[in-house]
Amino acid sequence: MLLEDVFSLLLLIQFFHSIEELSTNFYERFPVFRMSFRFFLFFELIFSGFWIAVWFVHDFPFRIELMTFFTLLMFANGIWHIAWFLFCEKGKRYIPGLITAPFHVIVFSIFYFSSMYRLM
Repeated sequence: MLLEDVFSLLLLIQFFHSIEELSTNFYERFPVFRMSFRFFLFFELIFSGFWIAVWFVHDFPFRIELMTFFTLLMFANGIWHIAWFLFCEKGKRYIPGLITAPFHVIVFSIFYFSSMYRLM
C-alpha cells in the first residue's frame, strides 16, 4: 500500500469521523476544554480543507512529509479515542468518535506492516 493510497483512505475515514464527532457533541465532551459547536465546526472545516488541498495539489510544498504527518496524526487520533474510552470511561460509556476511530488504527497498521514487509 502506497502512502498516497493510505492518505486518501485516512482522509475519507476522517471525513466520516468528523461527521460522527459533530453529530455526537464531541465539542462538549472533549476532556481538554469545552468549545462551542460553531468553533468546532470552523476548526473541522479549516482542518479538512487544508488536508484536501494537500490531497488535490500534487505540487503542494512538503506534500510527502505532510501526508506522512497526517497518517501518523490519524493513528494517534484513533489510539487517543480508544484509550479515552477504555481508561477514562472504563469501557462503559460511548465517547464521540469511537465508532470511526478504530479504522484509523487499522488502516495505519496495515500500511505500517505492509511497508515493513516490503523492506525485508
